[in-house]
Amino acid sequence: MKLASLGAKETYSKSLYKSCIATLLALSFISGSTAISLCEVTSESIADIETEYPLDDLAKLSIVGFEASISYVEGSAASVKLLGASETPTVFTDDAGVLTFTPSTCSEDSSDDISSASQTALAFGSFLMFLPNHFASTRGALLAATLIGSLAPAVFAQEEGCKPTLDIEITMPTGSQVTEKFGDTDYYLAANVSTVVWGYYEPDPVAALSMESGETVTVEVITHHSGHDYAKMIRGDPAIEEVFSWEAGQALEDKAEPKLPGTGVHIVTGPIEVVGAEIGDVIQVDILELDPRFNPETGKCYGTNSQKFAGYHYRVETKRDGTPYVRTGGTEAITVFEFIEDDDGNMLYGKPVYMYRYPNMTAPDGSNRTYDNNPAVVVPHEFDHGYNGDLIDPNPIQYPEGFNATVVSQRMQTGLIVTDEGGIKYLSPDLAKLDFKVPLRPHLGTLAVLPNNTAKYIDDAAEGGANTIPPGRFGGNVDDWRVGKGGTMFYNVEVPGGMVVVGDTHAAQGDSELAGTAMETSMTAKLRLTLHKAGSLPKKVTTMPFPLLETSTQFVVHGFAFDNYLDELEDPSDIFAEGASLDLAFMDCFLKTRAWMMDTFDLIEEEVIAIMTTAVDFGITQVVDGNWGAHADIPKWVFEEDDTPYDYSCTTSKGPARRHLKKRRTLRTSERRQLMQELGVDHSPEAYAGKLYDKVTKDCETCGDSMDRHMLAHKFLDAKLHFAQSQKKATERIMPLLQEMS
Repeated sequence: MKLASLGAKETYSKSLYKSCIATLLALSFISGSTAISLCEVTSESIADIETEYPLDDLAKLSIVGFEASISYVEGSAASVKLLGASETPTVFTDDAGVLTFTPSTCSEDSSDDISSASQTALAFGSFLMFLPNHFASTRGALLAATLIGSLAPAVFAQEEGCKPTLDIEITMPTGSQVTEKFGDTDYYLAANVSTVVWGYYEPDPVAALSMESGETVTVEVITHHSGHDYAKMIRGDPAIEEVFSWEAGQALEDKAEPKLPGTGVHIVTGPIEVVGAEIGDVIQVDILELDPRFNPETGKCYGTNSQKFAGYHYRVETKRDGTPYVRTGGTEAITVFEFIEDDDGNMLYGKPVYMYRYPNMTAPDGSNRTYDNNPAVVVPHEFDHGYNGDLIDPNPIQYPEGFNATVVSQRMQTGLIVTDEGGIKYLSPDLAKLDFKVPLRPHLGTLAVLPNNTAKYIDDAAEGGANTIPPGRFGGNVDDWRVGKGGTMFYNVEVPGGMVVVGDTHAAQGDSELAGTAMETSMTAKLRLTLHKAGSLPKKVTTMPFPLLETSTQFVVHGFAFDNYLDELEDPSDIFAEGASLDLAFMDCFLKTRAWMMDTFDLIEEEVIAIMTTAVDFGITQVVDGNWGAHADIPKWVFEEDDTPYDYSCTTSKGPARRHLKKRRTLRTSERRQLMQELGVDHSPEAYAGKLYDKVTKDCETCGDSMDRHMLAHKFLDAKLHFAQSQKKATERIMPLLQEMS
């Protein structure tokens, strides 16, 4: 496994991993052949006891000449604490920044050897330090072995018959938790203040990670909506806490994770360099998995939806009762959702927990916030709210430094100040019963290669680079719910390395994203990046001036009001006024679809128009991101040569096929479990569906892990259970006749 450090840029290969394991084994045999007892550890008369040494780059730790006893705790940053030793250690940082512990009795002549040992340990130590949480046991065992192994020929004067010992505590950074089914990847890119950018695309990017074509990476994404509920979406997650921390009196651009003037709202992770990518090439991004980011403290995952001022509903100016939509507080509603799982850990739906109105607030920098235009502002709820107006905890939320707003009286002193009379207005349960649920469609709202003209957005009012809100030819905030697990996106490379960024993960969204936001939540994505060189491009991307989506059943062409607004507009920030046009978005989508279909399938224009009007679904992608978007959903079935019947299950057809499919889909989970029990199958439906898939596709060379697997596995299961159900009914009908005959 290759890993990107939490803030560092190094990566480490599988060959290094294997060679370091071999080194450890050799060292263990060497040390084991010499019978030397260990000196007794004490905390008395040891200087600097309980001293905590930070590891600034989370990698540089070397222990030379000691047998080390190590314990591990989790925290927001890596550090080493001295708990005890048989003698006072010498602790120093060498020219390479390596923190080294060595016995004070080491001879002066050994300093070069110790420095050499530090360098030897550095690579493997950093390799292990950045293993994500689901490799914690492996990481701990190997790191302990590394440190205990005395990785140097250090010369030290030891007591007769015993070896110096050291007792330390290592704080390991807390990473994102993912489910076991997520699987391993070649790299892991955590989201933290060193690997994310808030609200813009960098003109001079430095890669957070470099990878070869065809390799896979796990990428953490932090939602910019986390501040809507501190207790559920920030507290207990050190990385998110650090990103959102904003102390009283601190300028917004001086936060630990700065937010520069004129920038957008999204927190993007990256960029990821694809080695060898050049302008004119195409990068393919396969979305292999998407997992919600469970809070380490609660074990749950939440998301929010904000009915923002940027939503289409604000364009009609008034609510149904005639009340005006205003940007001075009081009309934007925030809904907090919990993601509900089944017994097998599969996400079922989003359930609304509570709803409130976005309040007028004074931010930590003293600025007045009357509407939801700055996600860095954390809403200061007094209590942790649950379902039906109940409180999860009857005690007020205790906000730490950086989030120090708790109750109204304290808000008037420092930090966030709610200026609405009566504080925050909660719409549920009195006005909003919230008796509904939302189907989950996890996807990446933002996925992009960095544009080559991002610097054109910078002016007196905007710093950093192009705002992350408007999408364009480079992708970005496309906000298409189809860009989920099993989908593949294709992008034209505009800068060397491609520089892929990921952000704005959604658990659910409808076409248009009408209210301005989706069900926004933090997630972790598993991606595979493949480079297609300009001289050997697949036909479907040879003439593709736009982000193309491919799924198992469709191609999706994306169009925008301004395909290249950064060049087309004299002031790119005018996109929020100029780009609000469905006419322009639809025209761009039509022109792209026409050209792409003609080039890809060798059709004349009249053929394409015939297909468009009879088989292609044009839709509204979003009307809220400044640069409005439309899409064309092109079914692959249209171009397949075999006679496979078209699946009408998602249409309004009333023909026999529709009625038959509808009847077959009435099988419920409870029926599945009952039929499986009658068949003597001792598995969950999910597990049994997977077994059926593996059995049916064992000789299929092109079958693999994708959205097809999940969909087809359950179709196989339903087919088998439908057959068993029909057999059961047939038996029930014939048994009385057989009994009469006997």
